[in-house]
Amino acid sequence: MFGKKKTTKSASGLTYISTDCRLSGELVLDSDCMVDGTIEGVVSAKGSVIIEQAGRIDGELEAEEVRVSGQFKGKLKCKRLSITANGLVDGEVLSEKIEIFEGGQFVGTRLKEEMLRLDGPKEVQTKEKASVKLAESA
Repeated sequence: MFGKKKTTKSASGLTYISTDCRLSGELVLDSDCMVDGTIEGVVSAKGSVIIEQAGRIDGELEAEEVRVSGQFKGKLKCKRLSITANGLVDGEVLSEKIEIFEGGQFVGTRLKEEMLRLDGPKEVQTKEKASVKLAESA
């Protein structure tokens, strides 16, 4: 009020897909997402995605963190995956960490973690560059 400006960060929201909702297509989220309904297609979230017991995603999912209590089928990429007691993940998973609780199911393939770490474009070494490096080190 008297010369001081207060800046507030807007709280990240939560996108909720209810049990009577069925989405098909591409979904891009800047927030967290809770799925009680069905999504068919591609989901990309900057936050976490929680698939509840009644929830189902068929297709591709990329998020920071994923918790599955319902069903997921397709390709999944995240930093941390948690499959709860009633959860089912069926497909291809690329994740740094996977946690499966008793009763949780994972059917499919886990890709190597090295593939997840994208360090940027790697320089292709030609014979010319290799010989220059050898000459410099000699």
